[in-house]
This record gives sequence, structure tokens and C-alpha cells, in this order.
Amino acid sequence: MNGWRIADVERAMAVPGHRLELAGHGRAAVLVPVLETLDGLRLLFTVRAAGLVRHAGQVAFPGGRLEPGEDVVTAALREMHEEVGLVVEPHDVLGTLDDRPSPFGLVATPVVARVAWPAPLRLDPGEVAGAFTLPLAELAACRPTLEERLHDGVVRQLYRYRIGDHEVWGLTGNVVRDLLDRLAGREAAA
Repeated sequence: MNGWRIADVERAMAVPGHRLELAGHGRAAVLVPVLETLDGLRLLFTVRAAGLVRHAGQVAFPGGRLEPGEDVVTAALREMHEEVGLVVEPHDVLGTLDDRPSPFGLVATPVVARVAWPAPLRLDPGEVAGAFTLPLAELAACRPTLEERLHDGVVRQLYRYRIGDHEVWGLTGNVVRDLLDRLAGREAAA
């Protein structure tokens, strides 16, 4: 489990994620940054700025709404650059995970990409209060809690990972779960 390499992520991402179309929902994309380090693969997370209207202070992957004319890959790469100052090239994209609905009228497509590391970050203070990395093996070893929340008559299952001082949950926790399921050869959780 903790011996995963980028090639393992590439194999796991060979099949595109399931797309979800929900009437009245806009489109968004998040970039799932996979970092290859000397001690194994890590994921890069951001902490959203305190002044944001939605999800202030929460742990997230870089991402946001698609702009006119963008596809999910273009939007995810743009958001990564805007939020943390890292340029990820299209050839570093490894694939997509299953679309995830948000309770705020968006459907987000997680785009998984290899990100050169170490690299200096340039955080946009209007969007990002901080950034940190977590080992993929440690996330896989963590037993997440599962919460059910009712929103607009729909029950949403949300995975929550607690590692040290960090809490990864909600849409971001579900994306982590999907990636780990893919790597383990399991069907993604609903």
C-alpha cells in the first residue's frame, strides 16, 4: 500500500471517472495534485481563506467554476496556478475521478495530475490561507469516518479523514476516498 508510485496512479486513472449531469447545476473542476517525493507519494491540499463566502477555513483541493469555453482540465490547471502559483502542464494530467455534486449547485470533476515537487508556492491570499501535504500512504492507513447529511432532500455521504492537526472532509474527503479506492482496485464509494 505505501509503495505506490506515479505509475500506479497512472494505471488507476486509465478509466475516466463517471460524469454526472444535474439539471440546474453549474460545472466546476478541482485539481488533485499528486507529488512524488523521496518518502513516497503525497497530496497537496489548501486551506481556504477565512474571508470566503463558502467553505472558509476548510481544507480543499485547488479548484473552482469553469469559465466560458473551458473544459474541466483547463479549469483545474488554471485554478491550480491562480490559487497556489504552480504551473501544471496538460501532459501531467493522469485522468479524472467521478464527478462530485456540491450542495451549492455545482458538479465538480476531480482532475488528477502529477505535480513537480518540491516547488515554491505562491498562495493567493484572497482564496488560500495556507497549504500542506499529506502522505498518500498515511491517508490510506487512516480509517475515515462516514457522515450522512441531508441537503435539499438528498442524503449525502461524506468521508472525513483526521491526520494530526488536519481534517479532510466533505467533497475533498470523498475525492480522496475515490482516489484511494482506485489505487486499491475497488469500485469508488457512492
